[in-house]
Amino acid sequence: MIHNYYNVFSSFYIGAFMIETDVLVVGGGAAGLRAAIEARLMGLNVILASKAPIGFSSSTLYAGGGFRVAFGNYSRERHFEETIIGGKLLNDQELVKILVDEAPERLLELRSFKVNLNIGDGFAHVSNGPLTKGEGLLLPMMRYAENLNIKFLENVMAVELIVSEKVYGCIFFNPNSKKLFPIYSKSVILATGGYSQIFLRSDNPARVSGDGCAMGFRAGAELIDMEFIQFFPLGLAEDNKPAWLFPAINGKLLNKLDEEVLKKYGVEKPLMRAAIENRDLVSRIIWLEISKGLGLDDALIIELNREDFQGLPGIANYLSKVLHLSSNRIKVSPIAHFTMGGIKIDENCRTVIPGLFACGEICGGVHGANRLGGNALTEAIVFGAIAGRSAGEYALSSSRMSGGENELKNMKDLISSFKHGRFHVDDLRLKLKRAMWKGCGVIRSKTSLIDLMSEIDDLKTLFRDVKALSGFEILKAFELRNMLQIAELVCLAALKREESRGAHYRLDYPEQLDKKWLKRISFKLENGNLKLSYMPVNLKYVSIKF
Repeated sequence: MIHNYYNVFSSFYIGAFMIETDVLVVGGGAAGLRAAIEARLMGLNVILASKAPIGFSSSTLYAGGGFRVAFGNYSRERHFEETIIGGKLLNDQELVKILVDEAPERLLELRSFKVNLNIGDGFAHVSNGPLTKGEGLLLPMMRYAENLNIKFLENVMAVELIVSEKVYGCIFFNPNSKKLFPIYSKSVILATGGYSQIFLRSDNPARVSGDGCAMGFRAGAELIDMEFIQFFPLGLAEDNKPAWLFPAINGKLLNKLDEEVLKKYGVEKPLMRAAIENRDLVSRIIWLEISKGLGLDDALIIELNREDFQGLPGIANYLSKVLHLSSNRIKVSPIAHFTMGGIKIDENCRTVIPGLFACGEICGGVHGANRLGGNALTEAIVFGAIAGRSAGEYALSSSRMSGGENELKNMKDLISSFKHGRFHVDDLRLKLKRAMWKGCGVIRSKTSLIDLMSEIDDLKTLFRDVKALSGFEILKAFELRNMLQIAELVCLAALKREESRGAHYRLDYPEQLDKKWLKRISFKLENGNLKLSYMPVNLKYVSIKF
């Protein structure tokens, strides 16, 4: 079904064919799939488009399959309070209330999609998957979507929204044919994930490059909380191995002098507990040790005893085998894991652009300054369903339009410019990722951020002379365009926020300053000009005394 649909429209906008639908969903992870299912259950025609095979280039695939939810003795009130406290009071409290109130019903609903779900006090988790628990969530949802006759369009990249007062489609690029084509729709849902790939070290899939945020921003959507990136402290840092999250259970964290690093900094917890409960603190500790020259190849070491190494549980065992890790001393370093910022949405997942909706990690607001463990997949399912319903309702009362000639021409001109460039796209991408890691990583300062802004400006200039000839190179050039835009906003937000809060740590402003900074930073394009504004935090349900 998937490839038949793709082949039917392989001519794209040539001759008699024009791709049209009621609801267009961009992004094939859990949030996108759930949104597509909800819209299709309303009787609407739905296309689910993805830059890679549906489900297999999303962060959901690598997730542990766990959901935080008010089951058993874990109350909705406690879930709400812990989420707000974890987010350092910067959360959109209305969105958090929806998250905790709707999560129990929405997660139990997954069983009707044939997801094997176990539940307990305060949690639910996917019980199995062919390789990962993330796959155990995705595959049943994919089969369910196919059975509903949701049309999958794979291996195409969304590059620009078609907007004229309202959104009425999107321009896509096919790297195999090197052609651009439009899809016209009554409503569009963006579910393309976060932007952790702007950093040198990340456990996110390579293609999760902030495309939806950048595309929405250029179209007029508002972006919020862009400075808040969650770093997980224990990312694999072995030579020629992917920077995947490595959940060592009983290891010791050592520097190159074999000092026990957690004890050195007064952290009296087992490593894994500290990595989960105090991930920002442990990330900063590792960053500081490496900065002081006490790392080994820009990493620290987890040392496991031989017995524990032979019997590593779960994903750690899988990683050790598939990556052929043979030593009980494993190099680790922090990795960019999750982005709390993104497109601003309301309680119905609407953006400020009529007809444009968003759900999942692409959105800002739910998590505030830091995400509580288990809330990521819960957010994807809850708000995926809301986005699908809202976009469906909008489509039912909206007419479809055509057009997009200007967007098509601009993208064609951009592709044409890539033919004559001098700088290879991979080189510029690596320079950006290194600059972001150094200047805006786990620990930031005014000096590092100002220097970084200058480097980003230089890279934006070099991008005008980027070289990309093959279809895949052109796709990566489109990604780099988005990454540069997002990186600039992340850096600017981090520079403006002169305090430390949650996942944002300023060496020159190490304290959380509620009287001055209990507000959110917002970006919007107006008439081609960047508008930065500050938004007060709604303290309707949980307040603070200054």
